[in-house]
Amino acid sequence: MTSATTEPVRVRFAPSPTGSLHIGGVRTALFNWLFARHHGGQFLLRIEDTDETRYVEGAEAQILAALRWMGLDWDEGPDIGGPHAPYVQSQRHALGIYQGYADALLERGLAYKSFVTPEELEQQKAAALARGIKSFRYRGAERDWDAAQVAAAEASGKPYTVRLKVPLTGVTEFSDLIRGGDEISIENNQLYDIVLLKSTGMPVYHFAHLIDDYLMGITHVIRGEEWVPSTPYHVQLYKAFAWDLPQFAHVPNILRQDGRGKLSKRKDDVGANRFWERGYLPESLTNYLALQGWSYDDHTEIMSRAELIERFTLERVQASPARWNPDKLLDMNGIYIRALDPDDLTLRLLPFLSAAGLIDTPPTAAQQAYVRELVPLIHERLKELGEAPELLAFFLQEINPPPAELLIQKKMDPASTRTALAAALERLTPVEMWEPATLEATLRPLAEELGLKPGQLFGTLRVAATGSSVAPPLFETLAAIGRERVLQRVQMALAQLPA
Repeated sequence: MTSATTEPVRVRFAPSPTGSLHIGGVRTALFNWLFARHHGGQFLLRIEDTDETRYVEGAEAQILAALRWMGLDWDEGPDIGGPHAPYVQSQRHALGIYQGYADALLERGLAYKSFVTPEELEQQKAAALARGIKSFRYRGAERDWDAAQVAAAEASGKPYTVRLKVPLTGVTEFSDLIRGGDEISIENNQLYDIVLLKSTGMPVYHFAHLIDDYLMGITHVIRGEEWVPSTPYHVQLYKAFAWDLPQFAHVPNILRQDGRGKLSKRKDDVGANRFWERGYLPESLTNYLALQGWSYDDHTEIMSRAELIERFTLERVQASPARWNPDKLLDMNGIYIRALDPDDLTLRLLPFLSAAGLIDTPPTAAQQAYVRELVPLIHERLKELGEAPELLAFFLQEINPPPAELLIQKKMDPASTRTALAAALERLTPVEMWEPATLEATLRPLAEELGLKPGQLFGTLRVAATGSSVAPPLFETLAAIGRERVLQRVQMALAQLPA
């Protein structure tokens, strides 16, 4: 089996609003999106919120924002609608979409009402474990009840769930595109009777997603490999409804950097929102995530979005787990930042500078122009946009006078440092052409006259002008800070040194 198809490709990404979107979920969405765009098909977004106990207020908006930031546009979804609206499962449940399908299975004897309580179920699990049965597979006695027994239990008012009556014998088989189309087979006696409807009438994931996939015409179910053990139940449901199976493709897990376990939001700081907060570019993150389990060849890594769409196939997705490498992602982000046009980079930096309080929100035209002037000084050094506030702070706000110990360079003392700064101030004061070449021509000979190495004089001046021993090239930095501010800061630094 291959991913080739004669019918229009329709895929979906269906996250649950239980918190911020995991970066592994973004990778799954990306693979679906690339597959749809490669085949000229449709990419659907659906919110699966049937797990009321884990629902997080505001999570849906965060998920949509993360996908938009990544540039993963959808053809149908909760915010834009479509022919199969609504695209939120709780809303579909309220319309009664799922109940009729459960009733049909009950009428045909393919499902049953289970009156076991959660407490009774736990007791049965404990009893099985005591007998040495580690994998408890529930098969309700109600499977074999007649109509009178079911009616009597209902009349008692005891709550019930609806469970799928999974065959006791035989095997369930399905193919997986990422595993070369090989058949995956499981003995039915290894399965159990899964819940389809909770006692509240709310459908569980297994039931609701499958009905939605069918009604929405999903041709390929591309999801994480953690769903492989659940797929036999989905196959049984498709058979129960006499529906054609979609093509399954279970993408590999992303392991932690050390390879010990799956990537975790809690342990590894990989909530999708954290990447835009820190200043990763969606272009670089798209490129990196595409390589988490997929490759075009054994050497090509930097690829544009258009190239990824053109080249992406499920046949190139590996079955083995990927491994997260934050250092590689950081390097790739730096490559993409350096490739940005300075005007583009300026616009992308403004929100970070505003958030840090270094410029107004929104910035004034003068502030934006000044940031554009500063961009070349840090362009080659940036690996995250979020580094910019620290690198540009001394340009955009006043600094405190640096302590004397920071001003004093190696093999210098307070007296020689004061002499050097005073001489520099004297030479700089009359300079009118305040640009890098003139400043260098003024200061470089001074170091020799003072009997200092250039690094000693320049290091002291850098600290005096910026408050930091680390800054962009000195003469460009002095020029960008401006004549009046540099002279004022040198005077303030002199006051820190004993006369």
